[in-house]
Amino acid sequence: MIVIVRLVNGKMEEREYPDTMFFEIGDILPDGAEVVELPYPDDIDENLGATGTDDEDAID
Repeated sequence: MIVIVRLVNGKMEEREYPDTMFFEIGDILPDGAEVVELPYPDDIDENLGATGTDDEDAID
């Protein structure tokens, strides 16, 4: 997985990590670099529910 980070000196850099590692945007890595971009998943899990949709049981 390719992760784009912002280094302490402000430069951007691509880094490759194993797919078994999990990152979120804003994570600070041990060397001080900040995760700024993550790959978009190739396949979307169809079991995930959409957020922000109208729900008949929603309270107004």
